Amino acid sequence: MTRLLPWLLPLAVALAGLLFVDVPVTAILRYAVYFAAGVALPGVLLLRALWRSTGNWAEDIGLGTVVGFTCQLLGWALFTLAGWQQALVVWPLLVLAVFAAAPRLRRHWRITDPNPLPLTWTWGLAGAAAVMLGGATFGVYAYHPMPPAGTAYYPDLLFHLSMVNELTRSVPPQLPQVAGLPLDYHWFANADMAGAVDITRLSPILVLYRLWLLPLLVAGLLVFATFARTVSRAWWTGVLVAVAVAAPQFALWVDNGVDLAPPFSLISPSQTFGMLAGTAAAVFLVELLFRGRQPKGLWVLAVTVAVVGGGSKPTILPILVGAVGLSALFVLIRDRKLPARFIAAGLLLVASAVGTLLTVAGSTSGSGLQVLAVVKLQGGYQAATQDATPAGGGGLILPALTSGRFLSVIGALVVFALLLVAQSVALAGYGLMGRRELRRDPLGWFLLGGLVAGWAGFLLVDHPSASESYFVRSVVPFSLAAIAWMTALWFKQVADRRRAAVIVGVLAGGIGLVYAAALTVAKSEPIGDQLDRVVLVARPLVAALAVTVVLVLLWPFATKRWAQLAGLGGVVALATILAVPAATTFALGVRATQSHQSTSFTSPHWRVHPDEAAAALWLARNSQPDDVVASNTYCRPAGPQRPGCDARGYIVSGIAGRRTVIEGWAYTQQAMSRQGVNGVRYTNQPSPWPDRVALTDQAIGAPTPEVLRHLRDRYSVRWLYADAYDGPVSPELARLAHLRHREQHVRIYELTR
Repeated sequence: MTRLLPWLLPLAVALAGLLFVDVPVTAILRYAVYFAAGVALPGVLLLRALWRSTGNWAEDIGLGTVVGFTCQLLGWALFTLAGWQQALVVWPLLVLAVFAAAPRLRRHWRITDPNPLPLTWTWGLAGAAAVMLGGATFGVYAYHPMPPAGTAYYPDLLFHLSMVNELTRSVPPQLPQVAGLPLDYHWFANADMAGAVDITRLSPILVLYRLWLLPLLVAGLLVFATFARTVSRAWWTGVLVAVAVAAPQFALWVDNGVDLAPPFSLISPSQTFGMLAGTAAAVFLVELLFRGRQPKGLWVLAVTVAVVGGGSKPTILPILVGAVGLSALFVLIRDRKLPARFIAAGLLLVASAVGTLLTVAGSTSGSGLQVLAVVKLQGGYQAATQDATPAGGGGLILPALTSGRFLSVIGALVVFALLLVAQSVALAGYGLMGRRELRRDPLGWFLLGGLVAGWAGFLLVDHPSASESYFVRSVVPFSLAAIAWMTALWFKQVADRRRAAVIVGVLAGGIGLVYAAALTVAKSEPIGDQLDRVVLVARPLVAALAVTVVLVLLWPFATKRWAQLAGLGGVVALATILAVPAATTFALGVRATQSHQSTSFTSPHWRVHPDEAAAALWLARNSQPDDVVASNTYCRPAGPQRPGCDARGYIVSGIAGRRTVIEGWAYTQQAMSRQGVNGVRYTNQPSPWPDRVALTDQAIGAPTPEVLRHLRDRYSVRWLYADAYDGPVSPELARLAHLRHREQHVRIYELTR
């Protein structure tokens, strides 16, 4: 009971937060039972059967959750392919039944060789989880209303909602916005949500917007902590990592935000799901490669979980390949031979990467190579460099660096330095190179290989939507594990470790607040000529450097005055780096409060009128899952369609959850590959399927019996969602089709033979 008691804190926070954003208690309980009995418990049992227990329930549940997701994806694919998705609950029950019935498997229901972690670890992880869950519910969830509660919805969430609906009905999935075409996207996270919908019978909207993310945040903290402990062999490093990840989320309790602080994300479920799977795969790979002989079942876990990571986010497998590859190269150079396990792991990961890239990677079209391309998307870049080059353009090197203008080069370097400060947690892991004993350990090169691969993708890839940033987000667990390892080695040299820990925590927290104050004071909008703009953009960097210099100069005097500080300089530096994200988030929150940021997402550009949402929900209730709809809602903001509109409208495919002849095409591979054509961003490119657009517009604006018959015969259209906000709706439709529903500016017609 003493070990269960701390976990009541995050449970209470999650319950309070979900009630705060109007989630029914029955839905909360139903999802909790599903996750515990349908995902976590089967995963824990499979983890123990294929490998072993970690010796404690908390870490078993963290890794077991990832294994449970992997198992559920297999069940979801089989049951959906057979058309039995409504019976998917049988799959986890079957796993539990097998482990209950088979005598050789019953022992996995308990830990046969307990190795409990200290109660301090439990309270630390539970406290960090409570902070994460509070930031998600009271902050990010409150900022994003669920349809039809609000007037604006972040487009990426509606896009993911469309895929969740699609994945409840077909394998392989179709593209919801262009019925009949295959879905070319990394959709494993959405498939997991679809499995949750099939089992719980809750609405896809409720699962995506309110329920799915929360258990992943807790599992993520547990897996991060397990990875740190596996690498460092010190239990308390797990607490250090969990606190470092959770601390930035605390600001969201009082200042709502569009997303969680990195590396987790609500608006990119694929990032959260993929990173969680990738980190668990890294734990298994460390055990396989560096911890002696392991059971063959661990190979199954490592490879399948890595594939799930790659199918969730294309950034994951390159990082794992880099980790195994660099450590293998080190072993080969050191020993003049390479153990078979390194060769096998490398080949399996490369094969997995190629396989996922060819099948479910998606959204990579339009990407190219450009050194430091990500810098041009940072705040202040255009003001400091006078370079307005869009993503995907400008040659192989950041345009400002090749412009020949001195101030533009300086401005680009300043923005790049600010970017490095913002990503200091993902950068600090390179400190492994500074310690001789770590340079001689192949495990150190494993972590470095992941860091190198992640930073290479971050600094070299040029994606139309700056998705190269997911490389550095995904590599954060590797850097955190490296920081934890270095910190553990430093603390071994300290006699009174408890006192040292308190001192380091107080100093790092204080220094973090100083940095936050410096960043807040230094921020101002760049105005004036280019030199003035460069100076203003550089002010946060100058402030941060000034604070650093003062601290470095004062440290020798501090160690003379307080002898107990001697030898703690490196630890304080690493702890301060971990405090930087929290300081940055705090500074951003202060600025947002000063600028009177709205407490909910109300962007006029992405407004969905109440009658549009209500009509979409009516359509969801009164149509069949496989029905196809012709709708004129493919562009935002609502209005008569015109060339160059933002093609991210997902009212029917998202809120109604139905396939469409054509709806928002912006995130398709075909549209993204046209990034920069005629100087236009991919989101505003003309439709790659102009015939579908023309046919839909004619069916709604100027219908004839022949046009409606063609829609029905060629595309199996059963419904017309005619939105007067988005263009003219012909009165002839009332004669040619059956008017089934009316909602102010929206009419829904059924085509009957």
